[in-house]
Amino acid sequence: MPAYMISRATVTCRDKFEEYIAKTRTVASKFDAKPIAIGANPKMLNGEKDVHGMVFVIEFESMEMLDRWHISDEYTALIPLPEEGSDQHMVAYDSSG
Repeated sequence: MPAYMISRATVTCRDKFEEYIAKTRTVASKFDAKPIAIGANPKMLNGEKDVHGMVFVIEFESMEMLDRWHISDEYTALIPLPEEGSDQHMVAYDSSG
């Protein structure tokens, strides 16, 4: 059953964040990750204003595969980049509904 990683981010250092995105795409592809949506400039439909200007929705074949990506040596080596280049919040969901 598919699982989804959703990241909301506000970029604070464009160079660091762009490096993170480029390298993360390479690593995530090894775990068969598929970008579902990448968006900017949210339009609020209800609720409180989202303070983040970007969102990324990435599909993995399962929560197990998503977890394997997230704890992989390749991905954990990249963690300083978003910490230095953004305010980012990530969450994972399975599609069990």
